[in-house]
Amino acid sequence: MTVREALSHGASVLSGTGSDTSYLDACLLLARAAGCGRAALLARLSDPLLPEAETTYSTFLSRRAEGESVAYILGEKEFFGRTFRVDHRVLVPRPETEILVETALRAAGRVPGGSASGADARGPGARRSGSGAGLRIHDAFTGSGCVGITLAAELPGSEVSLSDLRPGARDVAARNAREILGRDLQILESDVLAGVSGPFDLITANPPYVASAETDRLQGRPGPGHGGTAGEDGVRREPRAALDGGPDGLDFYRRLVPEAEKALALGGFLVVEIGEDQGASVGALFRGCGFTGVEVMRDLGGRDRVVRGMRG
Repeated sequence: MTVREALSHGASVLSGTGSDTSYLDACLLLARAAGCGRAALLARLSDPLLPEAETTYSTFLSRRAEGESVAYILGEKEFFGRTFRVDHRVLVPRPETEILVETALRAAGRVPGGSASGADARGPGARRSGSGAGLRIHDAFTGSGCVGITLAAELPGSEVSLSDLRPGARDVAARNAREILGRDLQILESDVLAGVSGPFDLITANPPYVASAETDRLQGRPGPGHGGTAGEDGVRREPRAALDGGPDGLDFYRRLVPEAEKALALGGFLVVEIGEDQGASVGALFRGCGFTGVEVMRDLGGRDRVVRGMRG
């Protein structure tokens, strides 16, 4: 079997499972199985595939066809121009979460007295948005650490800490910090912000915000009075604890927002990711806890994605 034939076969197998990125997925999986980059793979389409690579590729295709994400199979995912390790203990970083980082970088530039003043967010992969010197930043519900570690890399003079209640997530985040930053970050065990000591200039969070019934549907679990479904591609293997936000998806915001108000310095910012229909509800929670200048940021599809507010 040649590389070209393997790609064609893989794309055919995956398209039959409903994947809308079947050829790209096949390319990524075959490149890993062959031990080369995607560009090198496409440059040798007529070459025969080695038997061991073919065996590994077949295993990868089976896992992908069963709904496992490419990121979990490869053990990594790119986020804001950097490669993060991921496994089944953490959510796979999403492109829309880069909006959370961009909003947080702009907020860092507005913190009174912060030397990140004037920082901008020029999009994924932008480097050194500002020094961040003197800023204390905390990322809650850190998961893989993609948000907090990215902020530490973009604002190298800042003091960044991370927290998560789940030990597996803390282990993944610690490894990512060492590999991406070349140093350890303080990573705390914390139920929301209960185990965290402020004051902070900036708090970021991407908490579980999917309603419980929708989490059931996405993960293919049976709901009350009816059978289960196949689940949403990729999501079915992700940790439920990182997805399920309670009956209306807002449980963690009801705890996070008032706790963050107490943990922030005057003039500090809280920046959170939200579900596409949660802007009004989460914005109201911010205002009810005394946050000022509350704004809802939307993603490229025009959906609510991030809420930002300042402790007044």
